[in-house]
Amino acid sequence: MSQCKGKVIAIGETRTGESQRGKWASQQWVVEEQGQQYPEHWVLETFGEENINKYDLHVGDMVDVKYNARYTEKNGSYYPSNRPWEVVKEQQQA
Repeated sequence: MSQCKGKVIAIGETRTGESQRGKWASQQWVVEEQGQQYPEHWVLETFGEENINKYDLHVGDMVDVKYNARYTEKNGSYYPSNRPWEVVKEQQQA
């Protein structure tokens, strides 16, 4: 398990398709660490329409994310994917 905390700075379009297991949806988004001169950035990918809707992310949200770092292999090439399994939004101060 890995963890990151920061601000959502970008959200990609929801991609959809169909596989042998049925319909699928995925969405990539970027979290930027705050308060550092050289901030870390994480590209995360939410898989499943129900998770996309559950997290309901927007650019500017402050989040604490727990995720699994995964990969897939195809024809000798490796593709990383950071899949969140818990996203907690921080309360915005008025």
